[in-house]
Amino acid sequence: MVFYYSPNVLSWSMSKEHFYLSGKGSFLTYTGKLYEGDWYKGFRHGYGTLSHRLDNGKLSIDYRGNWVRGKPEGIGWRYYANGDVYFGFWKSGKKEGYGKLWYSDGTFYVGYWSKDQKCGLGMFIQVNGNRYEGNWEDNLKHGLGRFYHMNTGQLQEGCWVRDLCVTSKMVDIIIRQCCDQPTEYPIPEEQLRNSVNILEESDFWVRQKSGSIDNKLKYCLDQMF
Repeated sequence: MVFYYSPNVLSWSMSKEHFYLSGKGSFLTYTGKLYEGDWYKGFRHGYGTLSHRLDNGKLSIDYRGNWVRGKPEGIGWRYYANGDVYFGFWKSGKKEGYGKLWYSDGTFYVGYWSKDQKCGLGMFIQVNGNRYEGNWEDNLKHGLGRFYHMNTGQLQEGCWVRDLCVTSKMVDIIIRQCCDQPTEYPIPEEQLRNSVNILEESDFWVRQKSGSIDNKLKYCLDQMF
């Protein structure tokens, strides 16, 4: 139920015994939700801002950006009640495609989404600076990726399954000596016999996407960020 609207170039139209709002204007509901922007046949459609009223009477923005038939779609900003902030693409009211999410706890994700879930290539940075770059599925690290242990100065490259690394290699990174807790000595040379053959014969590894982690994945990630 709406108790107030402010027409700028807002107009009413009637179709099949129903009234529709079209044009630009403001709409305030009895629950304290305020929409300011474009309308089409009674739907938030075009560009607009949705806010809610706080206990002190002031308004706080929930979303600003593009709308399609009443739901965020296209590019927009979303401000969550817990302090998280998202900027990127939307579809039918859910994060879809490329976007960035600043979490209230100080972590950060940039990459691709599908139906509000991290999915595809993306990078997640932890509060301590450690970061994962690689493939995601259902909000979890899944597939080829690399994890920078910035606190110890090591780079881990390999395969993840449902957030768990199942096979990887570890190398020292150039800035190891400048890290907070660098490894005391460089990582020793690998001593496992026939390690290459073991990796090549791994059914799991063979099922992963083809290409070199160092080259193809690096190129995709560097182009995206």
